[in-house]
Amino acid sequence: MGMIMTVKEQVLLFLERHRETAISGEELAGQLSVSRAAIWKAIKSLQKDGYAIEGVNNKGYTLKKAPDILSAAYIEQELTKAGFMIHVKAERMVSSTNTVLKQYVSEGQKEDMVLLAEQQSGGRGRRGRTFFSPEGSGLYMSLLLHPDMTPEEATMLTTVAAAAVAEAVERVSGEDVGIKWVNDVWVRKKKICGILTEGFVSMEDGHLEYVIVGIGINVYEPEGGFPKEIKDVAGAVFTNDIARENLRNRIASEVLAQFLGYYHKLPGKAYLEEYRKRSVVIGKQVKLIAPDGAKIPETESGGSREHGLAVGIDDRCHLLIRYDDGTMESLSNGEISIKL
Repeated sequence: MGMIMTVKEQVLLFLERHRETAISGEELAGQLSVSRAAIWKAIKSLQKDGYAIEGVNNKGYTLKKAPDILSAAYIEQELTKAGFMIHVKAERMVSSTNTVLKQYVSEGQKEDMVLLAEQQSGGRGRRGRTFFSPEGSGLYMSLLLHPDMTPEEATMLTTVAAAAVAEAVERVSGEDVGIKWVNDVWVRKKKICGILTEGFVSMEDGHLEYVIVGIGINVYEPEGGFPKEIKDVAGAVFTNDIARENLRNRIASEVLAQFLGYYHKLPGKAYLEEYRKRSVVIGKQVKLIAPDGAKIPETESGGSREHGLAVGIDDRCHLLIRYDDGTMESLSNGEISIKL
């Protein structure tokens, strides 16, 4: 299901594709089957948005510089090039992309789709936490999917997302990207991404109706830095002031293409190899933390389960721990979180 593009979006994509050559208004009008006046109006509107489009007499228009504005048309086109047909929509401001996709479903949205936002007023994290989502510095997006899998299997989509984000961010930024179990994506030992997967199950037959995978990435350091309660943990992919041209669109396209590549090959486990390869916990001593500060019971032989050596990650993405008394255990993220 492709997007119905506005003249403005069509003009932008055309100028993007022909960066090196000047294109006359007449040629644009002919290519897009619209009037010269419609082209002129679209160019003016794009310039107002911050696109540096130069018009040279008798030569035509060229796009010199694109601002870092999310473009659903650009992302959808990149995904189509990569072989994925999925509808993409971008909004300026939403409560949270997961929440809005749920509303779309209740209004009858049945196809898979992607929703992106420049800003979230109520970004959501795991276990009811909030996700800091200021304008202009992050990438906030959610995928609506209809997988043929059990609710249990669907929890692995979080792992798929973590692997896709890590791979895409490394490709676009050139930074080393690691993953701290279960789904914290790390750059320079700071968390740059939050992932929230929500599955919706029919009460009648226990069938998984749809899944929403929410991904928030801190692309740049926000104006004035991160709030004090998260600044020790949170980081951004890019710290310095680099050329931001279309950067978030490129990262979004890359993350989505990686994710959909893994998703369409499930139950193949290619994403798990990528995930394990980037693990920052395997081979490290870790401290175990029970949710809500509950006490962690002892091992069967009466030894402490507070600390252990992370020895691997199994096919369900459970963490394999060896305790000091030699006992082994595989832990799911529902039961435990870890500190390095």
